[in-house]
Amino acid sequence: MAEWLLLRLPRAADLPAAWLRCDAHGFSTFGAEGGSLEEAAAHAAGRRVCLIVSAADVLQTVVELPIKGGARAQQIVAYAMEEQLAGDIEAQHFAVGRRNEQGRTPVAVVARSVMGDWLAQLGTVGVAPEAIRTDSGLLPRNPGHTVLLLEGDLLHAMPPGDDSQPVTLPADDIAAALHIIAGEADLSAMHLLLHVSAADWQRNSAQVEAMRPQLGSVKVQLLNSGLLAWLAPQAVAGQDINLLQGELVPRNSLRGNWQRWRLAAVLTLALLGLHVAAQGYALFQIRRAESSVDSSLQEVANRLGSAVAGNGSLRQRVQQRLAAQQSPGSTGLLDALQSLAGAVGAGPGTMLQALSYRDGTTDMKLRSVDAQSLERINQSLRGSGWNSELVSGSSVGSGYEGRITLRAGAAP
Repeated sequence: MAEWLLLRLPRAADLPAAWLRCDAHGFSTFGAEGGSLEEAAAHAAGRRVCLIVSAADVLQTVVELPIKGGARAQQIVAYAMEEQLAGDIEAQHFAVGRRNEQGRTPVAVVARSVMGDWLAQLGTVGVAPEAIRTDSGLLPRNPGHTVLLLEGDLLHAMPPGDDSQPVTLPADDIAAALHIIAGEADLSAMHLLLHVSAADWQRNSAQVEAMRPQLGSVKVQLLNSGLLAWLAPQAVAGQDINLLQGELVPRNSLRGNWQRWRLAAVLTLALLGLHVAAQGYALFQIRRAESSVDSSLQEVANRLGSAVAGNGSLRQRVQQRLAAQQSPGSTGLLDALQSLAGAVGAGPGTMLQALSYRDGTTDMKLRSVDAQSLERINQSLRGSGWNSELVSGSSVGSGYEGRITLRAGAAP
């Protein structure tokens, strides 16, 4: 599976870009890097690119849309939010997420000019992102804690619950921000998981510690590996809203998907071809062997002459004779052979030397290691419901030969 390049644009012209190379699960062995966009672009070849932008530039909310909105959801949401937005809705770009259990749909709104600026910056260095996601949208959800990210002058929050929506607020007054995040809930019921860099913690620790007595609990996690490394697993999982929707969907996305899966598809087709070829060759071998057996049987038929005279192939003529000799409701030679095949297991090393069938009676000459083996076969046939009798036997060399007569019906 293809690796990813996670990229953050600089928030000011004098600041460097940041990027992280990671695998399909979001794990990186290189660590976060920084520099110019040209340096970042050098790592884009052969990797899927995700641009992570600041939530301060994106409005994230939820709306109620028709259940069968489908592909028209992006058009419908613009009119559903018209009264909530100041300015021309035609100047805004809308991206729609997955409907939650409450029947509401997450929506991200960003100015078209801002989206155009992001894509233009990447385009100048030849990078076409597959996804654009907000940093707050990548915060992991926790069923019992509010997850916070304190970065510079912004405080991002993901309230508890699978259907929660991220909130981004100024970090200059953390107490006021926490009251907004809590809403009508009491702060004593709020349990915080705060993720922050060492530098940002040093600047803001006093504010956080001052709020600790009012909160249910506060746990602080320093981002020693960097912000991108922490966001990477959520970014590659793709659970949040991808801003590249509608007319901004990359035209080469299908081609890129094919490029990623081409090797697997070629190998699968090759294995399928080998399997079909092997099965075809095996069928050819079986048919050739069957033809050889038919030829041998025909030679035997020619030698026997009138003994097997009749119409049709030798197999058909043998079956016709067996059927003619078998009276209605009786058990025939094929049944006797089937029972014999099962009974031979009772006498290991036993071989069938001769066999004759006449008027419902099967006479077999068998050779085994000793008399006890033949007797076990005889008893096994009796146990299968046959009238079986070991009529003769004698030692021959290192083995024992005997005759078993088999008739339908239980032994007297």
